[in-house]
Amino acid sequence: MQFFNPLMLIGLVAAAIPILLHLLNVRKLRTIEFSTLRFLQELQRSQVRRLKVEQWLLLVLRTLLVVLAVLAFARPVIPTSVPVLGGQVRSSVVIVLDNSPSMDARDSRGNRFRWAVRQAMQILDALKSGDEVAVVTASALLQSKRIELTSAIGAVRDELQALPLAYGHVPLDQLLEVAQATLATAQNAHRELYIISDFQTNLFRWNDSLALSLPAERVVVVPAADGTTLDQLDLGIDSVGVVTRIVEPGKPVEVTVRVRNNSARDANGAVVRMRFNGEHVAQRAFDLSAGQVRTLSLLAPAPASGFVAGSIEVEPDACESDNRRLFALVVPPMPNVLIVGRPDATVYLEAALTAIGQRQAPRVRVVEPAQLSGLALDGYDVLILTEPLSRSGLEQIRAYLNAGRGNVLLFASAHASAGEQQQFAADLGIGPLVALPPRTNSFYELRGADEQHPLFAGVFRAERGAVTTLESPAIEQALASTAGVALIGIEGGAFASEHIVGKRRVMYCAVPPTLEWSAFPTSGLFPVFVVRSVLYLAATESVGADFAVGERCRVELSPRAGSGDAFRLRDATGAESLVGAVRFAGTVVVDVGRPLLPGCMAILPQSDPEPIAALAINVPPSEAQLSFVPPDRVVSYIAQRVGKEDVELATAEASIGALVARERQRAELWPWLIGAALACAVGEMIIAAGAARRMAP
Repeated sequence: MQFFNPLMLIGLVAAAIPILLHLLNVRKLRTIEFSTLRFLQELQRSQVRRLKVEQWLLLVLRTLLVVLAVLAFARPVIPTSVPVLGGQVRSSVVIVLDNSPSMDARDSRGNRFRWAVRQAMQILDALKSGDEVAVVTASALLQSKRIELTSAIGAVRDELQALPLAYGHVPLDQLLEVAQATLATAQNAHRELYIISDFQTNLFRWNDSLALSLPAERVVVVPAADGTTLDQLDLGIDSVGVVTRIVEPGKPVEVTVRVRNNSARDANGAVVRMRFNGEHVAQRAFDLSAGQVRTLSLLAPAPASGFVAGSIEVEPDACESDNRRLFALVVPPMPNVLIVGRPDATVYLEAALTAIGQRQAPRVRVVEPAQLSGLALDGYDVLILTEPLSRSGLEQIRAYLNAGRGNVLLFASAHASAGEQQQFAADLGIGPLVALPPRTNSFYELRGADEQHPLFAGVFRAERGAVTTLESPAIEQALASTAGVALIGIEGGAFASEHIVGKRRVMYCAVPPTLEWSAFPTSGLFPVFVVRSVLYLAATESVGADFAVGERCRVELSPRAGSGDAFRLRDATGAESLVGAVRFAGTVVVDVGRPLLPGCMAILPQSDPEPIAALAINVPPSEAQLSFVPPDRVVSYIAQRVGKEDVELATAEASIGALVARERQRAELWPWLIGAALACAVGEMIIAAGAARRMAP
């Protein structure tokens, strides 16, 4: 027996009231004999016995009246198949239907998501007039949709038939919280909760001990997965990373991909492919044992310029939702470079910057230090200084850096004293410099490069045919840096270093771009250092940010992105919209919101066709890990969460529709209890009235 309003049972305490009144009325008092009342002793003994019987009957009827009334308000129900007693209890039903990407897998029952929808349909088919239902899905929560119980079962059925897969992730606890809030608004006293899911491992928060007070008489778990692993082959892409941090037109872009074998079968001769803007640019075959993970690298030349929507794909298999992962690139246009120095100090710099091709070379202008004061520096992305500047020139450079207009590449000078250069470096804000005196019989050696820095990422790799050790040119003299981030080491400090000044960067090189101090300008390292330094200093972030579906997407832009308060956002379909920007502490942040579909997006100024940033929206990585929790552990977890010990598990063999219909054939006893209470009341009135007439004089 169940009670729809069990709290009303507290009213059974009131059943003690008639008993107390009876005891007070029949309590034995001290007998005092009065001569004038002795005639009362002549009452017939039969009348006394009849009075006592009536008192006991009244006590029983009054007590039963209270008990039956309280039980009626508590609304007890009992399972029964007797047509006279039984009937389908009006119920409020909430169905938690998992439509996360992992439900797209196929097993012996077909597509798991379509199977789950069919189970939900069977539950709806078992509902009758007066019932109400609500469906809680991951997509509804990601869209912040309001979920309410409704008696329009046909409309819910149509909604289920058109329900697509969601691309985001919602934990099971969050789904249960919404189900709890929905059931709390139910009109019917009988409430049921059905949970249909594959119960992927990432749904559970095992370390969270929070328990919900679920207002449901019945909780049923319906597993959509028929095992803890997939029998069919499934390769999922966990993650994609762009190794190349400085993207140059026509130069190789290296991308790493982490592939997982979710199935119990080995994959032999599988193929992973890379696409740029939908065009197939690279592929690689590989083998992967069951349950293992492997990281692969792919290379392809970058397009000439602009936005690149990249994708990594594996061949179709048991689960389509984890076969593709996106990344985004911005191939920047060649920067505007201003070289400040004497003609003899700029020859090698000009040669290095123009050697990469006329069409793809930076736009370079050379001026002498005396001409700098007459130039507006706003139009230049990078300034290359080959010697210390005057006080006015220094202030001009500092204003350029503090305003975030661009970055600076500074070389030591053979035409200025060490003290003059040290003072200039201190005034500029890049810290102290240490003079390494000239050597005649030996040379200073470079001590390795920071290969993790974007300047050298992907340069020193033996498998690509590049050198594996740093080539050290003959260096007779240097002015090493002892501050900032050391990029290339040398005795006593850093040969190349990076410094933050104001809102921008300053790259420093310890030797001049001439042959007075070293053979650096004629080495193979020189053009690599110069060109990549210019591209690094000029570039906004070439590799787009990576976000998960449903995640808040905030993209930080360069201060050079423009002065407007809004930018254009171009989505995967090519449609454009305006998004606002927030400027704070020299940074520009664009809030894209919470995208609900995977895709690559580009951010552009309102009046410029060249993109300044990109982002990729992907299915959450955890959805590619197709491991599932066994049903018994699921039942235990949900029982602990909802505070119920009798959570039911629907077996694969049983029909969910029959299970729903069978358990809901119950009889509500409150009409019978009300009738019995009324009968007790009538009987009590008849007996009490008869007793009153007999006691009347």
